[in-house]
Amino acid sequence: MIDEKEMKLLEVLSKKLLAKPSEITAEMGEGDGVTTALQKLQSMDCVKAVEPVGEKCFVITQKGTRLLREMKNPEKRAAMSQTRQGFLTS
Repeated sequence: MIDEKEMKLLEVLSKKLLAKPSEITAEMGEGDGVTTALQKLQSMDCVKAVEPVGEKCFVITQKGTRLLREMKNPEKRAAMSQTRQGFLTS
């Protein structure tokens, strides 16, 4: 599951589609939590780093868009949680 900071990061990227690190920190505020959130979302293949004009930028992937949509839908979030619990107990 993702936390609030990671969800906010996905929301920022879904609105901007392409964002420089400085734009992300301007939207979310300074702090090492942003870097950690970016790294986690990249490891989950929800965010990709690209260099369209020689400067590192970040984009949301289809997987990230789907995850954001699911997290915003409380019914799907509850179903995902129950499914995961079923896997853990079996």
